[in-house]
Amino acid sequence: MAIPEDTQKKMDALDIRIQDARKVHKETNDPYDLGDEEEESPDAKKSARAGSEFLSNVFAGAFLGYGIDWYLETTPLAMILFILLGFITGVIRANAAMRKNDEENNK
Repeated sequence: MAIPEDTQKKMDALDIRIQDARKVHKETNDPYDLGDEEEESPDAKKSARAGSEFLSNVFAGAFLGYGIDWYLETTPLAMILFILLGFITGVIRANAAMRKNDEENNK
């Protein structure tokens, strides 16, 4: 389906206005403008790693507990226990990852 000619002209005019506004915005030297290439700091990457380690431990505990409960045909006692164990190991591993990050930053 083709776009009507008058609509296409309006879209082209809007595109030109947007490009002009972007040029003006770049010329103002906005101190909060990170530009097109936003780079994550190494600390942010390491923090994300610690968070993903925590979540993976909790999910692994939940799935393992669910599997044991399913196999033994029991109530969700194993699931609750393994979620708790996953939470504890997740906190320990995330803490270790952040401690390692602090040691690298202090060197």
